[in-house]
Amino acid sequence: MVKRLFSDTELEQMGTRTLDRLLSAIEDGDTANSKLLAQKMYNEFLSQHDGYRNWVTALLSEIGRRFGDSVLDEVMTETVKSWWLPNLAAMEEGSKGDLSIKAKMFAAGLRGHMQPMSVEEDDEKITLKMKPCGSGGRLVLEGKYDGPDGFLKVSTPQKMTYDRSDFPVYCAHEAAMEQIDIEQNGSPFVVVEPSKDLGKEPCSFIIYKDPGDVPDKYYDRLGLTKPTKTSAGKTGSGTKE
Repeated sequence: MVKRLFSDTELEQMGTRTLDRLLSAIEDGDTANSKLLAQKMYNEFLSQHDGYRNWVTALLSEIGRRFGDSVLDEVMTETVKSWWLPNLAAMEEGSKGDLSIKAKMFAAGLRGHMQPMSVEEDDEKITLKMKPCGSGGRLVLEGKYDGPDGFLKVSTPQKMTYDRSDFPVYCAHEAAMEQIDIEQNGSPFVVVEPSKDLGKEPCSFIIYKDPGDVPDKYYDRLGLTKPTKTSAGKTGSGTKE
C-alpha cells in the first residue's frame, strides 16, 4: 500500500475555509494562530485576485492585437457594463441616497485590491488613492508590460486612454466606467485622475459631492458635453451631437 499523505485532521483543514479557521482561532483566544491564518487568507485571496487580473489583461491584450483599437474599445465598454452598472445600482440602493454611505461602499470595493489606501476630503470632493494600485498599478510595477511577451500598451491616444499614448490596456477600463455612468445617470459618480507616471505613482479616484461640480474636462476627454440642469432640476444626456 502507498503510505497515506495526510491525517484526517489535515484533510479536514484543507477542506475548511480559512475564514472559518480564523474565526475559530479568535474564539479560542489563539492570537498567534489567528495572525498566521489572517496572513494565509490574505495570500490565498491575493493569489486568486492576481490570477484573474492577469487573465483579464491577457484577454484584452489579445483582443487589441488581433482586432485593433476599435474592437477593443467596444469589448471593453460592453464587458465593463456587466459589472459596473450592477455595482452602481447596488451602491445607490444600499446608500439610500446618502453620499457618505455610497463613498464608504466604493472604498470597500477598492479595499478588495488588498493594498494600502489614503482617503482625503475637502469641501468639494473625496479623493481615494491606492498606494500602490492593487491591479493596474501593480501590473506595471511587476513588469508585466515589459518585453516582447508583455501585455499590450495602447499606442494611439484616444478616448479609452484619456488621450495618452502607450497606455496600459488594463487601465483603459476606467474611461469606460465613466462613460457608462454618464450615459446612464447623466454624471459620473467617480472620475479618475491618472497619475503622470502610471503604476509608479497612484492614480486618484475622485467623488464630487455635487455632480454639478464635476469639471468639464472629465466629459470632454470622453467626447461628451457636461449636462445642463433643466427647469425640473434634471440633467441632459451629456452626449455630444
